[in-house]
Amino acid sequence: MRLRIALAFSSLILLLMTGCWNRAELDEYSFVQAVAIDKSEQENIKMTTHFYKPNGGGGDASGSKTKSMGSSLNIQTEGENIFDAIRDITLHLGRKSKWDHNRVILVSEEIIKQQNIAELLDLFIRDHEPRPTTYILVTKGEASDYLELPPYIENTLGQQFRSMDQVSYQSSAKVIKATILDLEIQMKSPTGIALLPTLYLEKKHKKEPAIAGIVLLEKGKLIDSLPASEVRGLLMLTNKMKGAAFSIPCEGKVGGKIKKDAFELSFINSKIKTSIKKDAVDVHIALALKGSAGELVCSSLITEQDEAAFEKRVSDLAKKEMQQVITHLQDKKIDALGIGNKIFAKNPKTWLKWQKDWNERFAEIHFSMDVKVEILHTGSSIGKPSSQ
Repeated sequence: MRLRIALAFSSLILLLMTGCWNRAELDEYSFVQAVAIDKSEQENIKMTTHFYKPNGGGGDASGSKTKSMGSSLNIQTEGENIFDAIRDITLHLGRKSKWDHNRVILVSEEIIKQQNIAELLDLFIRDHEPRPTTYILVTKGEASDYLELPPYIENTLGQQFRSMDQVSYQSSAKVIKATILDLEIQMKSPTGIALLPTLYLEKKHKKEPAIAGIVLLEKGKLIDSLPASEVRGLLMLTNKMKGAAFSIPCEGKVGGKIKKDAFELSFINSKIKTSIKKDAVDVHIALALKGSAGELVCSSLITEQDEAAFEKRVSDLAKKEMQQVITHLQDKKIDALGIGNKIFAKNPKTWLKWQKDWNERFAEIHFSMDVKVEILHTGSSIGKPSSQ
């Protein structure tokens, strides 16, 4: 009898599990690919949402708030907060917005100068739909303007901007990758300094977007920025560089111009060691670089002496770039290197004493560095310029 009851109960459960009581049809939703956040003239949130349009084609939709572009669609809404602006999307679209496929969030520089970005993006952190792996980019100028541009190669601008940031970070070392999760971790660190990549329009070609450079946030608000030329130094210092190529200046001028060799990196590792002496901090940076000759214009790598001289030039350039970033950050009193985080992990009691005036203490830190470079090979050619 008990067996029959158990079988009947199990069968009932199986029938319930295969039901469609909570089904969601695809044509009930529209999938978000990107979102741009600005301030409106009334100081409300102005949100431009970029949707994927499966069928493509079509011209501009009626009404000034909606714009159709091939395989994508933009809808602009306003609200007192993000949640309010999202709810108003249905007024224009007639479908619920689906956020778990969103690729990127664009935030204008101006809005995070005035408002804490954690407060601004609270919904994306708190809600169950948006993924913590969604990328975040800070735009120069109105964020919504970037969603009016045509994508180069991807179907939507959301995927285009995500790919640009991802691949640039892995190969050029002129930008950093930052997701919602990365931002949350940085902001909840002891120093509270966060780094986000910058999206801008090229000056020569005003309608060509590019991602390079970093903005620095303290307590959620933008306080400074690093140009693309200083990002590599920061990535080396923080051991976040994935790949890059050094352009090594030649000695003297060739034809009235300084030419440069290229060194392609394949291995990068840096370690920061902090030591506390009485009431001061000393920081030592050990950097190891391995790579190959990417382009030889003025150097030969035939003998061990040639290799040693080339390695020294790479080492000197790496030290120069790291020192440039250190000087910048100490002048601005911004610990974007995470030295305070390391002190907290190593000496929590000391950090509690220093936390209030840490920015001033950071500016007085003495840095030393040691860089080791190893040339692995000279590519598929011999170790001298092809012109020789």
